[in-house]
Amino acid sequence: MPESDTTTLKTQYAARVAADLSQNTAEQERIQAEIEALQAQLASLEQDHELLVGMRSALGGETAEPKSVPAARRAVKKPGSATAKTTRTPSAKKTATRKTADNKTPANKTPATGLAQKGPTLTDLVHQHLSGQTEPRTAAEIAKALADAHPERNINDNLVRTTTERLVARSKVVRAKQGATVFYTTTNSAENSAVLKSVEATA
Repeated sequence: MPESDTTTLKTQYAARVAADLSQNTAEQERIQAEIEALQAQLASLEQDHELLVGMRSALGGETAEPKSVPAARRAVKKPGSATAKTTRTPSAKKTATRKTADNKTPANKTPATGLAQKGPTLTDLVHQHLSGQTEPRTAAEIAKALADAHPERNINDNLVRTTTERLVARSKVVRAKQGATVFYTTTNSAENSAVLKSVEATA
């Protein structure tokens, strides 16, 4: 095989590996955001459950918690952790296989691996973006700005909205709703917080 053909094949493989790594990282971020959102919902349901059990006990009902509820909780939590372990193992093997194949093209390996493993998370990107804004932003505006700034990543409105709500739960971001539109800003911006309060007052 001519040397030019070999170089072309190596370049194509390197580009494919880089694209796969980028897609894999974006998918991990999306799933992680969904997992954390579900965990938050589960924690809220558990709190509601304990409150309802307490109310039932106060009203003279059964004092023992139904056996089916804890079993259901265990069924939700255990598969979650097991799935995480079984999912990561094949993923790690795939990554190792791709790295082995990519060892043949060291010139292209470092940039692709660096982008996939050392880049900031979507949570960091959202917080950094909001920290640099002078006015509150919607999830769609944040998603567009990040997608323009990082075209190699899979960023969409739903993923950004979930990530931003996660920051709200951590008290790093505050939000206000005006009609059907939700605005976000960082908690350390007094000026933006004042704008959000005015938005809520006019809603």
